[in-house]
Amino acid sequence: MEKVLIIIAGLQFGGAERFAVNIAKYAPHGKFQIDYLIFDGLGNEYANEVEQAGGKVISIPSPRDNYIKYIQRLGRIIKDNKYTVVHSQTQFNNGINMLISKRCGVPIRISHSHTTAHEMRVSGKRKLYEVVMRQMINKYSTHRWACGVSAGNWMFGKREFQVIHNGIDIHQFSFSEEKRELIRRQFNLSKDCLVIGHCGKLSKLKKQEFLIRLMPRILKKRKACLLLIGGGDIEYGEYLKKLAVDCGVNEHVNFTGAVTNVQDYLSAFDVFAFPSLREGTPLALIEAQVNGLPCVINDTIPDDAIITDLVKKISIRKAEEWIRFICSEKRDISKHYDDILKSQGYDIRDTNSIIYQTYSNNE
Repeated sequence: MEKVLIIIAGLQFGGAERFAVNIAKYAPHGKFQIDYLIFDGLGNEYANEVEQAGGKVISIPSPRDNYIKYIQRLGRIIKDNKYTVVHSQTQFNNGINMLISKRCGVPIRISHSHTTAHEMRVSGKRKLYEVVMRQMINKYSTHRWACGVSAGNWMFGKREFQVIHNGIDIHQFSFSEEKRELIRRQFNLSKDCLVIGHCGKLSKLKKQEFLIRLMPRILKKRKACLLLIGGGDIEYGEYLKKLAVDCGVNEHVNFTGAVTNVQDYLSAFDVFAFPSLREGTPLALIEAQVNGLPCVINDTIPDDAIITDLVKKISIRKAEEWIRFICSEKRDISKHYDDILKSQGYDIRDTNSIIYQTYSNNE
């Protein structure tokens, strides 16, 4: 049995975290033991799924607290558990993880990129850190993976890498009329109500504020409701709720918090809105396309995530164009978008098979 350590900052509800946990969830029975290393205080909502898959979650202080102690702790964990694979998904901190894994004799060392360049300027100190970490990543990784081309170019520079799609359980996210009616009844939403949906952690990066500020103008055109799916930054969440009140739309904005049945909510939506400032290949957008939702996204999001004709890229500087798209689009339930996504290689059984082959060193 191969022993695998996946290093990821936290296991709170989110796209990258869901991807990481699905590796253990869909793994062939009895072939791997897949454990997860997370940093203290960053969420562990997926712990039960990891344990059900036969793994464990190990939590240690973040490297930012003390890099020397982090290196010592990680080295001890790798040696004590005799891991044969270390799969790191902590952005440029992957460099340290790859170096430690190399020194501990781990034969398979995977550095995985899930995001793209910063949306804001970074300090000279941060730039130097990224240069050094990129050199370590490229030197000590045996495999370089990315969720998309943009994410790979950002982390690995000119070095070669392999794109591993953020696969999902295609059939689980297919449109369901039954789920649509169930969720809409839950929120007392009439059939003529336009439901604008968003899935993502509540954070400045995801830009939910933009959607709330659109609602007063949308409501002048259509009977509408905004459903914000996801937990995250508590302080920012409170700010968003106050903003909804200040904009006079609090009765038309619903915060669901983190949920485990995202696929049910997708079926209840009429349009998917995703104004995020920075992404790799967002899992939420893949799931929305499987569900057949018209999607409007910020023009900063890479084209890797656009798999169907459902997606329209519009800069968030063009609010009126967002409003026109949101108010005019509607579903086409006659087209089977789940089949389209599967044919493009986004079924989790296909994407994960590459991962398991690498873990087994049977490329």
